[in-house]
Amino acid sequence: MIEMRNACTFEVDDPEAAVDEVLARLGEIPKNSVGILTCYTEYIDTGVVEELCKHLPFNVLGCTVLSSSTESEHGEEILSLAVLSGDDVEFSAVSTAPLEGADPVKMKDSIAQAYNQARKKLKGEPVFVFALLPILTEFGGGQILQALDSVAGGVPIYGGLSNDQTLTFEKSRVIWNGSSHKSIAALLLIRGNVSPKFYVTSIPEKNIQKQKAIITDAEGYLLKKVNGVPLLEYLASFGLATEQGVEALSSLPLLVDYGGGTKPVALGMYWMTPEGYAVCGGEMPVGATLAIGSIDYDGILSTAKTTLESVLQEKGGIRGILMFPCLTRSHMISPNSVDEVRQVMRMVGRASYLFSYSGGEICPVYGENGKIYNRFHNYTFTACVF
Repeated sequence: MIEMRNACTFEVDDPEAAVDEVLARLGEIPKNSVGILTCYTEYIDTGVVEELCKHLPFNVLGCTVLSSSTESEHGEEILSLAVLSGDDVEFSAVSTAPLEGADPVKMKDSIAQAYNQARKKLKGEPVFVFALLPILTEFGGGQILQALDSVAGGVPIYGGLSNDQTLTFEKSRVIWNGSSHKSIAALLLIRGNVSPKFYVTSIPEKNIQKQKAIITDAEGYLLKKVNGVPLLEYLASFGLATEQGVEALSSLPLLVDYGGGTKPVALGMYWMTPEGYAVCGGEMPVGATLAIGSIDYDGILSTAKTTLESVLQEKGGIRGILMFPCLTRSHMISPNSVDEVRQVMRMVGRASYLFSYSGGEICPVYGENGKIYNRFHNYTFTACVF
């Protein structure tokens, strides 16, 4: 079984002091362990991340984030570290080659090579994959997840995308054993006695338009027509678009039903092309149903509460929780951007957890007969419970 212990620090300027604090909070570390680290970007610049990883006797994968929390502290300018351990589990971590500038074939090859490299170090097939992916202009997180899901053969995948405090994510980095890179992915394959449970809540029912539509023209992640009319025309019928485009594009979720008995997935429209098409966070299959949603303060806190209520009813007990909610949620409740994480701290109490805002959420969903589908999400609160 997996056990989780956490540590954090706000000591961004003094690497030695930061290392001392984190190690003191962790205490004695089991030999068979792996670390998941999330932090404010400055911890890379000052050398704290590099120095800390030198003192940890196991692999560490991580990424920069808008803000994070453990059960003891929260904040933007924080470094959080979760250590997973277990006597009856195997961990195999790896990073990919840089994905920036690659074409789709090379990207898929890089993901496959890294996955197979990690897989060979295990005594059998993994039962779970944790993934931290980069934010890139070449490939959306959904595309990278699709490549990983293909090589993993349907093994449950959980994780998120790197991000930062800038509007263009120019400081966003994925971390691998103390080094940091803009365009690598970091993967952790786990085999053995572990049965993670996954929880996903996106948009409250009251915030989803009851009128459903059909995707009638799309190409991968590019949404062109809905109900046989151009996307902009369809959105304009609800007062959400003009000839000049869509206002507040980033705050307009699309709920896409992929079928298979799964709940609809909330996805964002990243930008509009000159033709009026939307580049979306996840795949837009022709024939899938679509609904328009909205996000607001009450909806964000209620979906976090709904997820946590389900988590806390976990009958098998809780040894650790990973939570990766969408960073758009934090932006949308500004200037009260800490309200969501404070609600988490109140509800979860002293259970071990790592909470980090994500540039896109990776979390399996359950379909008919409990079948698992790996999905990419936006606007969503996700949790993985060990």
